[in-house]
Amino acid sequence: MMTPLLIDALTISEGRFKKPCPVLVLKMMLLNGEKSRFSEEIKNQALLLLAIYRKLLLAVDRDLFNVKTLKNSVKRRHWAKVDKAQNKMVVAKELRLKHLDLEEMPLFFHTQHFLKKLPISFVQKLVDWAPPVVSGTFLIENILAGYIAQKLLPLEKIKVKELGKSVQPYFHIADFFVFLPRLEGLYQKHQQQISCVAPTAEIALALTDFKKAWIYRIRSSL
Repeated sequence: MMTPLLIDALTISEGRFKKPCPVLVLKMMLLNGEKSRFSEEIKNQALLLLAIYRKLLLAVDRDLFNVKTLKNSVKRRHWAKVDKAQNKMVVAKELRLKHLDLEEMPLFFHTQHFLKKLPISFVQKLVDWAPPVVSGTFLIENILAGYIAQKLLPLEKIKVKELGKSVQPYFHIADFFVFLPRLEGLYQKHQQQISCVAPTAEIALALTDFKKAWIYRIRSSL
């Protein structure tokens, strides 16, 4: 079930930004909200976020297939009234996520294979589109973007939004599997556009299910 708390953890709470940004468009897409007020550039960036999150969750799902027991995350919204967040720079490897008891067992082979396909320059843009929200160094919102930054930009200082109140993390990356059917439906609807708006053919190949020849055919027709 896509609870408001889980949607905020995947994306971001209302009021974190004063101007439109890609992650808010992604949130609107998940909620079937109105997107006409956003520019085409921002909507295209949101589609790329959608494609990244879908591929990442599919990879993690395959890696955790044999992990039978996932503890239920706490669903109480302790930070519902914590709206103030200030910009802060954090070394990406210091970002922390809620752990599974069995997290060390899987090798995350499929996840690592997917992440290695993402150019560092593209990941840096991803963090700008969906800056992590943290409490201390715990990831609270834009968790998947923070997870990717932690893995691919470990020594870089990245801009995050820090909450003004201490909050404990309630979600592991596996909790977002509930979004896969919705992400899949949106991906199927927009997959050709995603192939076109990706910065390079190689990134389009990493983020879609199309073969290389089809990717080049689609992009050459622009």
